[in-house]
This record gives sequence, C-alpha cells and structure tokens, in this order.
Amino acid sequence: MSEITIYTEAVKEIKNAILQSRNRVANIANREMLSLYYNVGQFISENSRSGKWGTGAIETISEQLQAELPGVRGFSPMNIKYTRAFYEQWSPTFEPIRHLPSVERPYNSDYESNRHLASDDLESSGFHLIIRQLPTVELPI
Repeated sequence: MSEITIYTEAVKEIKNAILQSRNRVANIANREMLSLYYNVGQFISENSRSGKWGTGAIETISEQLQAELPGVRGFSPMNIKYTRAFYEQWSPTFEPIRHLPSVERPYNSDYESNRHLASDDLESSGFHLIIRQLPTVELPI
C-alpha cells in the first residue's frame, strides 16, 4: 500500500470524525434551543394565562431582556408569544420528567436528553423540567 493510499484513508477517517462531531454539536444545539423555547413558553404561559401578569407584561419582559442581554436575538414580544404558543401546542405531546434541583443527573448515552441543560434552570413547581419526546408510536394523530 502506497503512502498516498495510507494518507487518503487517514483523511477519510478524520473527515468522518469531523463531520460526525459537527452533526452531534448541531443536534445538541437544536435540542437545547427547543428545550429553552419550551421552558420559556411554559413559564410565560403559566404566568400570563393565570392572570398573575397584567397587560403589557410580555412587552416589558421583552424590553428588559433586550436591555440586559444586548445582541441576543429571538425574544421580541412576538417571539415570546410564539414560545408560549409552542409550549401550549406541544405540551400534551411531551412527557415531563421532574427532578429535584439538587439531584445530579449523570450522562446516559442511551438517553441523552436526561442531561442537565441550561434551560433546566427555569423551574416548574420547585422542580426542573426536562422534556422527553414520546416515541413516535405514542404521538397523537
């Protein structure tokens, strides 16, 4: 086997490792963003629909978020309302798994979504909420 063939095989293996890693990073980022939007939507829904917040609360929250996190996009009043709608539409589809905040959740390669995500820091009834998508066969039609 020539040196060029050996190097070609090495390049293929390295390229495959790079592409797989990039794919995993994109999947983790997407999962984190969906988790964040779902949890923000839940928080907004529970507080705005219960009457705890008055008219204009979402606009005020949006303004304050934009002031405190300059450069962070996606939290305009309309987008915050979209996160609420996202939660309200999909909450029957997801099975919540509640964990005590102090409980360390080890990484489980068989079920990666049990990992602690930054969006878990939005609490629901004193517990952290992790979203576990139901298997496809359990989804409503």
